[in-house]
Amino acid sequence: MKTTLCTCILSLVALTAAPVFGGDANPLAIGVAGHAFDHLGGIPEQASAAAASGSTIIYASGIGALGYDGLPAVDALKAANTESSAYVSKAKANGIRLAIGYVCATSIVKLERFDRNWTAEFRSQFSSPPEKWLQQDREGKPLPSWYGGEYRPACMSNPDWRTYEKFIVRQQLEAGHDGIFFDNPTVHPQGCYCEHCMKKFGLFLEREGIKVDGAAADSAKSLRQLAVSRPKDFMRFRGSVASDFLAELRAFARTINKDALITCNNSLNSADVLFSQCRTYGYNIHAMSQVEDLVVVEDMAGQPRTLVDGTVVEYGPVYELLHGISHGKPVVTVTLADGDYHTPANLTRLAMAEAAAHGASYLAWPTWPENVRAKMIAAIRPEADFLRAHAELLNGTKPRTDAVVFLPYRRWVETSDCQVLKTVQALGRANVQFQVVCEDDLEKLFIAVSPRILIIESREILSESERSAVQKLEGKGWQVISSNRDNWIGKSPKQRVIAVDGHATVRAVVREQERKTIVHLLNLNVQKDSSFDDRVTPALNVRVRVRCASARPTSVKALSADGDSSQGALQFKVIAENDAAFVDVIVPRVSLSTILVIE
Repeated sequence: MKTTLCTCILSLVALTAAPVFGGDANPLAIGVAGHAFDHLGGIPEQASAAAASGSTIIYASGIGALGYDGLPAVDALKAANTESSAYVSKAKANGIRLAIGYVCATSIVKLERFDRNWTAEFRSQFSSPPEKWLQQDREGKPLPSWYGGEYRPACMSNPDWRTYEKFIVRQQLEAGHDGIFFDNPTVHPQGCYCEHCMKKFGLFLEREGIKVDGAAADSAKSLRQLAVSRPKDFMRFRGSVASDFLAELRAFARTINKDALITCNNSLNSADVLFSQCRTYGYNIHAMSQVEDLVVVEDMAGQPRTLVDGTVVEYGPVYELLHGISHGKPVVTVTLADGDYHTPANLTRLAMAEAAAHGASYLAWPTWPENVRAKMIAAIRPEADFLRAHAELLNGTKPRTDAVVFLPYRRWVETSDCQVLKTVQALGRANVQFQVVCEDDLEKLFIAVSPRILIIESREILSESERSAVQKLEGKGWQVISSNRDNWIGKSPKQRVIAVDGHATVRAVVREQERKTIVHLLNLNVQKDSSFDDRVTPALNVRVRVRCASARPTSVKALSADGDSSQGALQFKVIAENDAAFVDVIVPRVSLSTILVIE
């Protein structure tokens, strides 16, 4: 078999876990893992519903919610820890494999009463009172929370706040949680200019090779002035605060549990804020993913579906962007429709299938009111069982690609508008198969042979090193396409990996495994009627033409969790063109999702 781009850069886009299944399977493996929040508003501790619907990993409150308020009295805290430990034990007895404990990375609620229950011994750990832990403006004055109300934002750079957070982390881990989910690892939109951030800003500049005057380095006032005079440098520093915090807390967590998993809310409340969230709140997924064990994203609008006006919403292209900047870490997302934390069963199943197709896992919110709980569990469980039963097709695979898309993530410092998002969305709509690489991985493309198509935003935005890398690629026969020019998508290869005829709402994702071509077909023609009801319009007679490996295909089999979708062996034709085999097959019915296995 010829060396392909997919083979050569597999290491830099390691999307999947090791293909080991059964009772000892990697709990984060695609299909094996079913992620779920176990709480929502007044519906707490839903581990049993999560497990019944097929989830294996829960994100549990534990005493994390108590941390907001500065902790209860000693006896109440001990009781809460005992209850938390019992809850985790029961969850695991019911089939939950991992429980990730919730901790808020910045929020203090009711500051004036925050430390009212602290013992003298606990208080002695801190060098300053909680009112000194807050994020500060350019004058060193406390900043209000962007949440309003009684919330106040603590600074992740403050050593006393980190000491407090470590206490909460210890309580969660000692109660039996297997890791920590840090919510809201956020820097104030105005930036934090506290003495601790300023000192770290000075060190940040020195690491960048920017000399800081000795006197200024010891003066918070001087460093504040420096931050104001160097806004781009300060913006980049703000984008490093959360990752610095996570790195220290992760190292601490592993002194308690050497296998503790650390993740956080990577935000991305909608795909179009990929750059702007860095600029506004310091949410830098590229930086945070380097010190996380898995990358969790909460999207408030990207639930795959079809709107009443016919607009098709999909998250697939965003998964590829996330893989491109997440340093090979597992990607987990919860995608909602219009900010509704409840998602109807078929749309949940579609989202689970879409995530699996793109080498990711879906995070559900199985916190349903009691009157619909049984209905939702029964409807969602078959998809979880199906993905788990076919996990060997989801892990240890390589993507088949028509092109590589370059995402210069560093551009968030220059603009809030990520043009590459529009490029990958257009590719997704056309079912063009692609991978995304960021600036870290551009030069690794030199070892690749085929396909040799690189899509960039424009040559004008390339850095000097990126321009040199692109020129070297062209010297090795690569075609470089600028997406800022008209009709660029028409320049993609005529013999694409896959073509889907006549179904604008069907998306295809093609992956390769030893002697197998695996095609994920997703029917996005599902409309949401309410929080618990939706309508599916099946895709009928879906004709696909798939380019396979050089070996002649002998069978095509359809697999699906949908009882009304086509199943089993399918009739097909093989067309040989230019040393490649193309399979032409019609799938009579795709309800939500179907996997074609071509051998």
